[in-house]
Formats: sequence, structure tokens, C-alpha cells
Amino acid sequence: MAATATNSNARQTLLVTVRDSVSLCAFDLATGETVGIAKTGEEGVSKPHEFAVTKDGRRAFTSIYGNRGYGTNDKPDKRLGIVDLATMTTEGYVDLDLYRAPHGMTTDRDGMIWVTAELNRCALVIDPDARKIHRSVWMEAPVHFLAQSHDGARLYFSHKEIPFVSVVDIARRQVTGRVMLPIGSQALWVSPDDQWLYVGDFNRPLLHVVDCESNTIVRTVKLKAIPGWPYATPDGRYVIVTTYDEPNDKGYVEIFRADDFSLVGIVEPGAEPFHSVATDDGAHIYVALADGRIPKIALETATIAEDRIKANGRGAEKLLVVTR
Repeated sequence: MAATATNSNARQTLLVTVRDSVSLCAFDLATGETVGIAKTGEEGVSKPHEFAVTKDGRRAFTSIYGNRGYGTNDKPDKRLGIVDLATMTTEGYVDLDLYRAPHGMTTDRDGMIWVTAELNRCALVIDPDARKIHRSVWMEAPVHFLAQSHDGARLYFSHKEIPFVSVVDIARRQVTGRVMLPIGSQALWVSPDDQWLYVGDFNRPLLHVVDCESNTIVRTVKLKAIPGWPYATPDGRYVIVTTYDEPNDKGYVEIFRADDFSLVGIVEPGAEPFHSVATDDGAHIYVALADGRIPKIALETATIAEDRIKANGRGAEKLLVVTR
């Protein structure tokens, strides 16, 4: 969610979580320069993975997941960091008490922040003003990723190796359906028109396309490697899937036309890719890489247009563009 600026000096800022330096970093997109770094977590112990920006654009809440990645996180944390985006300083933390391993995050249309609590098999609804848990929503399975429909009505939750996606009615705060999968899922994304849900297969080079009305898979697209994060550009023209061949340590950014899933091209950025975010012109995306670089990729030519932004450590993960 982009903050709304009220002055003529407003600039577009790229926010990114950086795991190894336990930071939320801010970059001026016009110059590529770092404009702020907020430490959020503890180096080597508790790393931030994702974040959500408050409805007023003033703060970001970061998920302090733990010391390692999924399946190896033997010191799960129980906190959300709170970062003042004007000063890029950490104001404090929300203590989630018994809820552990927070990960996926989003802000709903009413301004409440949703976060997954992986080890507790639920999602939490956080009141960002009170800085407290407002409600929990039980999922019956460990929950890691989430994606919100663009009309603000539904959330979709991935359960990794468990073979279904949970569908949650945001207003009712309850699970209303499931998308059954052949194996399990990685990250997921909703098309701009809310017609399709894009779901990365858990351990095969496949992308499942789900009809959001029937909650059934209607198409499966072959990929070059195991999917991480699918993403659809806001103009509806492209679907991007970041993928990774772990045995060969090869990362890919696979670009498809959204209307027929014809392949535009595959970019090899030189490291494992994570989240993507589109530029205002709809012609480019920024992609977070495991080595800390955040290249700008031209979608129509499937080429790296710029490679000037680099985070203050390895493990760049989630990206969001805000106007400040």
C-alpha cells in the first residue's frame, strides 16, 4: 500500500527487508541512493522477512521470523518490528506472546494488519494503533505466505507442504473455503481483476492458476525451476515468477504474458530471486535477490535495465514502493 504524499518534494521510495543485516532499508528510486536504514531484529538471531505499511503510510510493521528459513528455523521469534518511515528508525516491537514465527504480512482496507503465525497454525489480526493482537484466525495447518484480493474482500494463505490454500473472508475473520492442490504451495498472488490466484507449486517447477470463483485449478504452467514468488503487474499484462534451481544455485525471473501465458523471456539475475514489484510505467519490475542486489528488469525484453541498487547485506526479501 502506497503512502499518499502531500508536498511537492515527495519522492518514490523502495522499501526492502534485508535478513542478514536485520534491516528495513529505503532507497530513493530516482537516484538509487540509500535514504534510510532501520534495524529491526537481532543479527544472527532474529531476522525480519516481510513487512506491511500502515494505511496512513507512516509506519511499517516487520515480521521477525527467527534465526533461519522455513524448516530450519529452530529459534522462532514472536515479535513484529515497528518502523517510523519518516525517520527510518525502529520505535519498538509488538510482542505476540505465545504466537511464534510471524512471516507473511498485509494491510487490509480497514487498516488492520494481518500476519501469519506459522507455528500456531493461524493468522493474527493486529491493530496497528493499539499495537496489540485484535483477533486470531485458525487455519488447521502451519501457515507461511499470504495474498490479498485487490477488492479487499479475501485473503489466501499458503501452507507450504500441506496440499491446500485457505481462503479467508476478511470482514468475517474466518476461513470460508479451500483450494485443493496436488502437493503443496509456495507463495501466491491474486490477479488485478481478482479473477485468478497464482500459486507456486511446493517442490516442482509448476505454477497453478486458480479460478477464484470456484477455487479450483484451471491451468498449470511449466517453469524452468522451483517457484518462489509469483507476481502480476497492476496493469494485468504480465505474470512474473521468481524461481530457483537450488542444486545448481541458479536463480531465474520468468516473465509471461498474462492473457495466454506465452513466455516473454527468462532473466538470470545471478542469485536467488525473491519478491518483485512493478514500476509506475508498468514496463519494469524490481526484484530482490539473495545477494542483496535489487535489479530493475525490462519486462518486454526480459533484460536487466539497471543494477545499481544494493542493500546493506545479503537476503533482500520483500519489496514495496511508497511515496513519501
